[in-house]
Amino acid sequence: MRSVSKLAYGLMLGVASVAVTASPAIAAKKEKAAEAPKRNLSKEFMAAAQPVQKANEAKDFAAMSAALPTAEAAASTPDDKFTAGNFRLAAGIGLNDPKIQRDGIKQMLASGASLGADEGKFNFFAGKLAYDIKDYNDAVPYLQKAADANYEPSNSNLLLAEANFQKAIALSGPGGQLSPAAKPIALQGLPALKKAIELEKAAGRPVPPAWLSRGFSIAYTAGSPDAPQWAMLQVETDPSGNNWRQLLRSFQDRNRTMTAGENLDLMRLMYQTGALQSEYDYAEYADTASKLALFGEVKTVIDQGRSNGKLPASKLNDFYTQATSKMASDKASLASAASDAAKAANGKTAAFTAGAYHGYGEYGKAVELYRLALQKGSVDAGEINTRLGIALALSGDTAGAKTAFEQVSSGPRKEIAQFWLLWLSKKAAA
Repeated sequence: MRSVSKLAYGLMLGVASVAVTASPAIAAKKEKAAEAPKRNLSKEFMAAAQPVQKANEAKDFAAMSAALPTAEAAASTPDDKFTAGNFRLAAGIGLNDPKIQRDGIKQMLASGASLGADEGKFNFFAGKLAYDIKDYNDAVPYLQKAADANYEPSNSNLLLAEANFQKAIALSGPGGQLSPAAKPIALQGLPALKKAIELEKAAGRPVPPAWLSRGFSIAYTAGSPDAPQWAMLQVETDPSGNNWRQLLRSFQDRNRTMTAGENLDLMRLMYQTGALQSEYDYAEYADTASKLALFGEVKTVIDQGRSNGKLPASKLNDFYTQATSKMASDKASLASAASDAAKAANGKTAAFTAGAYHGYGEYGKAVELYRLALQKGSVDAGEINTRLGIALALSGDTAGAKTAFEQVSSGPRKEIAQFWLLWLSKKAAA
């Protein structure tokens, strides 16, 4: 039931609608960019700029904007050009026109005048204003320079990331999917977003969940090999059911040749974390457990889906009816099976019987038989240790569960065990 990635489908539809914006504090600092120190201006420029200055003092910003070309034509020195750009910025602020503001700051940056410690600030506002008018091609180089200068580092890196993301989305067109040409552009923004997150953490500030969600969505839809790390960051910061679902579904997508048994132990974690959020999720779990003759588990998972409203009462009736009709005889056979397991030459009967007890929530008996299976051998130690860890965790033996999970050292099960260990750590911290 994993041939179609439901996670990919949902993320592709949502790429264009997820937005991360810079701190509101940015807007409050806009006026500061218009301030300029005293500069050595040529006589020709000062004469040509008189109408501009008078219009500025009168707050007639339309007249100021109209007079600017004459003053700009007379600007010959770096300080002249810087001041002309500053006038254009002031006109743009007065007219509330971000494009004119952006052009003014760009003139100041291109003037050749010394900006000193303010160079990062001017680059930041040139990039921010270009971003505001959706000129992402123009925004990226200025924001990169601001980030390199360590000006407002979290905001510079955040906006640099988002400028790349929005550039990629614009290139892709409608539909919410990233085109092949857009994916490399989107990927260019991920290091900047990660840097912004690291800076927030280093400053002791909480990272907004939207930043992490944005990183995972872009990484996943752009095909980044770092998508699992972004999913893990989401869970570590906010272990919600949706974040767990993205982490575990992305793992499934990377491991499409997993066995049914491996997938079962992943679905068991989805059940515990609230990651089962759709009829598809519950159907996959019920189908997997049914094929492994875990009738008690089939009933339990369907009952949960129906009780929380995520599974309509009429759905999965075939699985439910089959499971409930076999439970009585199946449970009645377990004592005999356990006795046979104790006499068997290997641990296979013990492992199978432990799984049945596990499915009925009888974790103490399951633990006993999983340990017997390991003792007798001829079983997959990675599988049995994973399930021993799960049974111990669900019975409340956290220390024992950790020990069992840490014995799983290879294949997809190693990562599945790590997910269970992460769940235990989050549960302890809650």
